[in-house]
Amino acid sequence: MNDTEQLFVVAAVWALIAAVIARAIPTWPGRIAFFTLAVGLPFWELPYGYYNFQKLCKEYGGLKTFEPISPQKIVCVAYPFDSAASGLLKAGFSMVEARDKIGGVNRISRAPSGEFESTKVNQVTSEYCITYAFVRGLPWRVMRNEMTVSRESDHRLVARHSEFVWFGMWWQEAATPVLGRGGECRRDAVGPISTALLGGVN
Repeated sequence: MNDTEQLFVVAAVWALIAAVIARAIPTWPGRIAFFTLAVGLPFWELPYGYYNFQKLCKEYGGLKTFEPISPQKIVCVAYPFDSAASGLLKAGFSMVEARDKIGGVNRISRAPSGEFESTKVNQVTSEYCITYAFVRGLPWRVMRNEMTVSRESDHRLVARHSEFVWFGMWWQEAATPVLGRGGECRRDAVGPISTALLGGVN
């Protein structure tokens, strides 16, 4: 059971408990008022929050390319994604230029023995650079994780792979990670981006 399914189960169980308690109130107006407050206060965000999360995942999740990309054998990875150089070499790139937090560049390749070789260079020569970012503060308690591909010469965005995390209700976010969250849509990012850069995009 994923986080979203668990959240709906909790909401259903809580609504049932509130309905049972409401029966002890002698008047119908009192029962309705109690049930509305008991369920509404913790779960008023649930219907639209879930809809918004699903919409973002469906429309913007995964890899989106914005212009043609010529096939590449060398690629740059910029901080904080610079630690992923070995994974990209395994994916098929012949060389990866890893740029660290302060701008230093290591050119990493694979020796015939299979070991990784690293050489410091003055600047990136790759046409494209990949990096990673967390975009917090989106409406309805959503965070967007992005892996982006930019043209090194002018920093123009050419592709983006997005994942979304929905923190759920206000009480879930306040107690993170104890009470779970609303859900997440995560998909492999390195695979699709590597395929797009190695094979090109028309």
